Amino acid sequence: MRRSILTILFCMLAAGQVLAGVEIELWHSYRAQERSALEKTITEFNTTHADIQIKATFVPYDAYLDKLTAAVPRGHGPDFFIVAHDRIGGWADSGVIAPLDAYLEAGLTDRFFKKTVDPLRYRRKLYGLPTSFKSAALFYNKRLVAVPPADTDQMIAQALSVKGTKSSEGLPVYGLVWEHSDLYFHASWLFGFGGSLFDSRQELVLDSSQNAAALAFVHNLVTNLKLTPQDVTSIKVTSLFNTGRAAMVISGPWFRGEIDQAKIDFGVALLPEISQSGKRARPFVGAEAFLLSAKTKYPQQTFLAMEWLTRDDAARVRILEGFQPVANMRLYLEKQIKADPVMSVFREQLKYAVPMQNTPEMRMVWVPMNHALVNAINSRATPEQALAEAQLRAGIQINEFRKGQALKDKGSGTSEFQAAMTWGFGGALLIMLIFVAVFFRRFKRMLADAWRAKSAYAYITPAMLAIALLVFVPFIVGLGLAFFRYYQGDYYYVGAKNFVDILSSREYSLTDTFSFYYKLFMTIVWTATNVIVHVGMGLGLALLLKNPLLKFKGIYRVLLIIPWAIPNYITAIIWRGMFDADDGVINHLLGTVGYSWWNSTGSAFFANLVANCWLGFPFMMVVCLGALQSVPKDLYEAADVDGASRWQKFKLITLPLLKPALFPAIILGTIWTFNMFNIIYLVSRGAPNGGTDILVIEAFRWAFERGDRYGYAAAYSTLIFAILFLYTLMTNRITKATEGAFD
Repeated sequence: MRRSILTILFCMLAAGQVLAGVEIELWHSYRAQERSALEKTITEFNTTHADIQIKATFVPYDAYLDKLTAAVPRGHGPDFFIVAHDRIGGWADSGVIAPLDAYLEAGLTDRFFKKTVDPLRYRRKLYGLPTSFKSAALFYNKRLVAVPPADTDQMIAQALSVKGTKSSEGLPVYGLVWEHSDLYFHASWLFGFGGSLFDSRQELVLDSSQNAAALAFVHNLVTNLKLTPQDVTSIKVTSLFNTGRAAMVISGPWFRGEIDQAKIDFGVALLPEISQSGKRARPFVGAEAFLLSAKTKYPQQTFLAMEWLTRDDAARVRILEGFQPVANMRLYLEKQIKADPVMSVFREQLKYAVPMQNTPEMRMVWVPMNHALVNAINSRATPEQALAEAQLRAGIQINEFRKGQALKDKGSGTSEFQAAMTWGFGGALLIMLIFVAVFFRRFKRMLADAWRAKSAYAYITPAMLAIALLVFVPFIVGLGLAFFRYYQGDYYYVGAKNFVDILSSREYSLTDTFSFYYKLFMTIVWTATNVIVHVGMGLGLALLLKNPLLKFKGIYRVLLIIPWAIPNYITAIIWRGMFDADDGVINHLLGTVGYSWWNSTGSAFFANLVANCWLGFPFMMVVCLGALQSVPKDLYEAADVDGASRWQKFKLITLPLLKPALFPAIILGTIWTFNMFNIIYLVSRGAPNGGTDILVIEAFRWAFERGDRYGYAAAYSTLIFAILFLYTLMTNRITKATEGAFD
């Protein structure tokens, strides 16, 4: 009795504490020192505020933005989160974030740099409180560059002076390294030459003469002067600098935490003045900020937490321990921070930086401009031609996006759930009726068997329910969304327009790499070549392993199954590195160092094919090896007596007896390869310009890289299902691969 009373008192006390305080959740994607500094300030806040407690949740950056977009509108997201400002426009229009004007006190924004506050405004409302800013600057190895360059002529001269030298490992040293095919870093030259992405009326001006001059400048650095490697990623930039193979690097403040300071004596300087234009290079600046969720239950308390975390004391922890260039102006007057050469440079670089636009249209510029950079740098097109193509592609996407305003004006928007349920179940029912009609006799027999063996079906009911939940429900949702258009948080019914646009190739010509028919052709070629090679390699190795005279067969079987056991994600990353233009094993073996496999569709396709064949042949080998074990030896002995050759025995005995096992494996392998996402997405990454993308990757890009066209992507996915469904029906009919399965 006494224990029960104590338990009740404890529960009442705990309930009272919950009622007295409010827990709010913060999402972030910070790592290393940035994460530690943020968590330290949150701990301090929780210690000094009994009524409000912050729960910090780390979300990996790769999935961060998509998770926010999906979770917040449904009430499953955080109360506030940290993100760069470039998504504000789309999220504000979609009702993901809430404006802060109602909570602002007079003079609150005066504590921050103006360039970090202005990007947080959209349609004259403030949507965030800035925490830090991030832009590019010039890092240099003091052993190779004594004094940083003042202008681009000096920069080129210093880079050429180290060209041809070797590192301590005997590898070549590069004068200047940066991600030259990424618009974020190219912006330094683009704006430095006086170029721009949008004019004062928010119309695209990608093909301006200033932009062409900037692109020609980069082409000269990379292709003509060869100051930097062909294939550059953020990981490669860090690796080259830390091994002493990069004299100068263009990167952001995060790069400081990646430098091996025990080995590299480095300095940081402003990006140089551009000799041709007389203007200093002007990089993009991103204002990272706390944004308030539109679905939070505690907006007032959440804003109080946001404001506290942006005060000078909290910002001081982030700048000193997290190495973040914070947005608070006063801190840069403090002696300790003024003495930090890195922070002082980024503070000065802010004067020349250009804030990224926060409108939804900005998202539709990145991919076309990155393609233009690749085309011009690799001499696949002149700067003018590359930018003209980027202007066309980005313009098509922006125009299509803006058409959604007409749907919004009609006020016929609906939720995703309503859209899916309205049309998804109807479409799924129609498909089911077609399926039943095609296999009427088999379904009739199955129903009769089910009625006679009710207890047996009870055992498989849990599995059937799981399949319904994990397969059929998502399929129904996707099918339903294919009849709708997503725009700013709502779905609008457009009928079969998405299907008509795809099949008529309305936005692109039939031979354009963005066309459905080009992707279908590439998918068929990709699938056919892979399956042929997989079957050929698998069958050949199985025949070798079946040879009774072969020793150590067990060891060979284990070694040959390893590629299939390794996750394909890891396999793709390894092969991407092996095909690197400058440091890849493939080019060193072939004697083609410097050749970029991603510059042409043929070579990029070959690289994907090699990686996927390495991954896929073990499956066919195991299937064939298992089937070969069941072939009676008497048949071969009888063939020997009749004087049959090896080819005749293979053709008349082995191959016919392999068909029952091989045909289903080929059908399954075809379906897998048809939807093979990871290999292409991670090895060639669709290069060049989406030329090696297949249908499933194109559906992904329409959903997440080209203006959130979820309905269009759902229609793509439905067409992929229809193609594979018809393929399965035809191959079953021709090969009779599943004959007897329903008996």
